[in-house]
Amino acid sequence: MVKKVAVGVLGLSVMASSAMAQVFPVDAATTTTISSVKGDIVAWGVVFIGVALTIFAYKRVKSLVR
Repeated sequence: MVKKVAVGVLGLSVMASSAMAQVFPVDAATTTTISSVKGDIVAWGVVFIGVALTIFAYKRVKSLVR
């Protein structure tokens, strides 16, 4: 069971790394790309926080309605 989970996590991380390369294209020669990547990371962080707060609020409202 543990080996299957470890293989799954490894496979997921390999797939995620190639996907992240497409989301965050980095060219070390220019600093504008680096600042663009920083902006993308901040934007993704805001999105994830928004999703987490939406789920929390949904559960909270759902519990209050019951």
